[in-house]
Amino acid sequence: MKFFTIGSGSWGLTLSKILAENGHDVRVFVRSPQKKERLEKERIEKNIPIPQSITFTTRIEELEDFDHVLIVVPSFAFEETVMRIRNLKVPPVLIATKGIDSKLRFMNQILMEHVDTPYAVLSGPNIAIEIAQHKPASTVIASQDESLARTLQEAFFTDYFRPYVSRDVIGVEIGGALKNVYAIASGIIEALELGINARASLITRALAEMMRLGEKMGADSRTFAGLAGVGDLVATSFSVNSRNHFVGYNLGLGKSLDEIMEELRRRNMVAEGINTTIYGSRLAEKLGVDMPILFMVRAILEGKLSVQEGIKRLIKRPLKREF
Repeated sequence: MKFFTIGSGSWGLTLSKILAENGHDVRVFVRSPQKKERLEKERIEKNIPIPQSITFTTRIEELEDFDHVLIVVPSFAFEETVMRIRNLKVPPVLIATKGIDSKLRFMNQILMEHVDTPYAVLSGPNIAIEIAQHKPASTVIASQDESLARTLQEAFFTDYFRPYVSRDVIGVEIGGALKNVYAIASGIIEALELGINARASLITRALAEMMRLGEKMGADSRTFAGLAGVGDLVATSFSVNSRNHFVGYNLGLGKSLDEIMEELRRRNMVAEGINTTIYGSRLAEKLGVDMPILFMVRAILEGKLSVQEGIKRLIKRPLKREF
């Protein structure tokens, strides 16, 4: 099969690498001619080796010649990307972008507004560099189109990468987006050396928050006990390779958000959890869903609470039953 990847960051290249190593024809769209030339010459990006069979292009309209399109761009660039292809003949799409936009939409909702084509979403405990190194991992591919989900499942299946399929698109979207918020909180806890009990409690209650939002939006509660829920949440919350964990850790060390953002820009990195915290909390407020950890992280990012005060307020909330 032929795959066209929009997004030449570490995750887009890792997914492209899996497909190429499985014998598929893969072409990656790159915005910059300079970056295209460098990738073609050096065949490595952020320690991820790029197979010789992968080709690169700066012409996005070439996607019409492929069987499937992968969209793997930062969430803030997702709608712009979709707008660029809306007048093309777009083959079935796999969305590997995670997040919520300023209009409180998940990525599949944005795609559906502009492009009429079958689609699936991919999410799970997927740290790109580990998968690029062939370390074992699993993921979930969710679609209302069972045939598309199965086709993609087989395309990505290797002896180190195991995809599962699901029909719960919105549940997978919620888990994939919000885990980045809780990874920020986990980074704060680690920097403050508050211990494993605190991080385990955080992850457990974060999962409860995601389930409450999922229930309100019609998701399957089982999704949050799976790879796109607790699986992705644990991986991102504990991984030193997580950009969102990096944000939280540095907040816990006392750095300002402006300082952290500047460091991310210097490294050419995007931490999706920052915007997702803001827009996710607005969505929760709009739907009337109680998500105290999410609201606490937002208050810290906005400078309304110190990390110490935020944690104290969470613990001192009124007592209640667990279930």
